[in-house]
Amino acid sequence: MVERKNRVDGERTRGKILAEAEREFAEKGYELASVREITRRAGVNMALANRYFGSKEDLYRLVAKRLFGDLGAPMASLAEKAVDDASWRAAVREWVDDFLFMTMPTEPAQALCAALFRHEVTHPTKFHEEFLRDFGKPVYDALRNLLACAVADETQLELWTTSVWAQVSVYALADKTWHASFRPDGVGTRAWAERVRDHICATLFAAVAFLGKPVGLMP
Repeated sequence: MVERKNRVDGERTRGKILAEAEREFAEKGYELASVREITRRAGVNMALANRYFGSKEDLYRLVAKRLFGDLGAPMASLAEKAVDDASWRAAVREWVDDFLFMTMPTEPAQALCAALFRHEVTHPTKFHEEFLRDFGKPVYDALRNLLACAVADETQLELWTTSVWAQVSVYALADKTWHASFRPDGVGTRAWAERVRDHICATLFAAVAFLGKPVGLMP
């Protein structure tokens, strides 16, 4: 019974440290974040944090994994859904919608994820290439594979992939003040995300129609 209580207490303490680490790294970025401040917020000592997580580097990697998660997983199979024009359009809308939902800070976890993403892009750390490989590239590749269903020319494919990526990424890079300035008065974050999604997709679909490759000719 005592062993079980100690295990539960340990898990609770570990969770508190991780939660405060997420806040600290998201607010300040890796370089300025302080493990001492994290432990102060969590109400534990430095030795306990080190015992659970090791170094600041290890803690940061774990926080990034928790916040970014396997972002590419739900998007990776979207291209497989594109068997005709209608299903392809639906898959593209799903990708754009998922990306915008992840990066627009309507929920606390999203806000932390977007903030950490913003720090890594604007002030790259020594983990940048690692995070790009593990978290960013799978999401980008999912979009590229999806667009390849409808865009045959490699140059056009790369242009449209980077164009859509840039349009959605600006929302991940903007803080809440900029997010508010993007939206018309009286329009909520989710409603604005839907308008942005529809605008991006409408432009893309019009261009694909002009290029003229039938969707559904999967490799």
